[in-house]
Amino acid sequence: MTQIPIPRRIIMSKPRSQWGTVIPRYGVDGTLAAWQVRYPNPLEPGRKVQKQFKPHQEHEAHVWLENERHLVELHRKGIQTWTHPRDRFKQEESARILFRDYVKQWADNYTLPNGERIAGGTRRNLYLDIIHFMPAFENMRLAEIRPKHIKEWYDGPHPEGQWSFRRACMRLKAVFHSATAMGIDGSQPLIKDNPFVFPIPPEPDSIRADAPPITPKQLRLLAESMPEYTRLAVFLSTLAGGLRCGELCGLQVGDIDLDGKVLHIRRSVNRGYLDRGEMRYAKTKTRRSMRDLPIPDALVDMIREHLQNFCDMDNPTSPVLVPRRAKVLSQTTLEAQFAKARKSAGRPDLTLHDLRASHATWLMLKGGTLREVMNQLGHASEKVAIKHYQRIVVEHQRQIINLLADDFLQEAYGDDNQADDLERVVGDADRRVQELAQIVENFKKSAE
Repeated sequence: MTQIPIPRRIIMSKPRSQWGTVIPRYGVDGTLAAWQVRYPNPLEPGRKVQKQFKPHQEHEAHVWLENERHLVELHRKGIQTWTHPRDRFKQEESARILFRDYVKQWADNYTLPNGERIAGGTRRNLYLDIIHFMPAFENMRLAEIRPKHIKEWYDGPHPEGQWSFRRACMRLKAVFHSATAMGIDGSQPLIKDNPFVFPIPPEPDSIRADAPPITPKQLRLLAESMPEYTRLAVFLSTLAGGLRCGELCGLQVGDIDLDGKVLHIRRSVNRGYLDRGEMRYAKTKTRRSMRDLPIPDALVDMIREHLQNFCDMDNPTSPVLVPRRAKVLSQTTLEAQFAKARKSAGRPDLTLHDLRASHATWLMLKGGTLREVMNQLGHASEKVAIKHYQRIVVEHQRQIINLLADDFLQEAYGDDNQADDLERVVGDADRRVQELAQIVENFKKSAE
């Protein structure tokens, strides 16, 4: 719109009232540039609240001032709390934010508890969780979503499974919780209360929890079925620290100290912040995942032979598992090789991560303490170490139960000098010793 110059002399400044003013502002050429409205800030005496209107909006300026006067009067009478027009504008803007736009912003800025941005598989899992609830709310305004809307989704079908549903509930609750918090710029929350008022579903029983650990014979068959250049991976994960798949792919020559018999875990791998592009080295899953592991004597020669055959021994940054084409071996490639090899071992149910659980289980059965298991796995939580990484070995469980009963009965009847009963208990104990000896012998044969 072409601005028509208005001579300064025609426009009279509005007289100041006892409360606020509407005054004209002129440009350098003497034409009217804007109408400026001011009134005292009721929360900060001595400061002014102001807003500008275009040259043709003089009427709107006066209307706005009168509306503000009314809001201030309500505040003074204790009827309604006054908020700055700037904050009111932000609240009106936030009321129009669509759920999908807010979730995108939330996910893009998602960080770990330590403040680090997520990347790789962690970011991929975040977006997979969001997919489960997004269709139900994406076209709704964030401020309009009520518990009744969430209940309709919550009670509906969830074909993705109970684990995915549980994670989706946790993510959805976190999204709304974030919207109830004050902005980092001090802005008011987008919503007052969290509409996700429903319980987070309990963890479903995992079918993996009852999977038995790998046996020595199965480990041998598994290794023989792996490609030679990645065969070492299954031995390191099972016998030298329960390494994760990403930690195996991230190993470099400089991480292995054969003289000191120490394996240094310092990195993992991923495809970067956006989970795209070529595989690259990355931080470990957690700070505790960075650890120094003792290398078993039985693996020293095997590791040395692998390094000599497949790695650049003069380059400490050379990968231990050297890929055929890429610079860094991907987790997908190693997991695919494992998926083929497990069938030859007679364990089609086995996953690469199960070798980590097998390491924890056998370490405990060989006398390792819970703390030692946690250090090997790089875990800070006893709960996680016990719940997810220690499997039941039926034969061992039966052995210790029988030994417990034998010890108690022998001591109980021995004190009473009941010869017949004692003779029976001793006979039972002898048979148990023979059974245990046979189990040990069978175990040794299977390991050959």
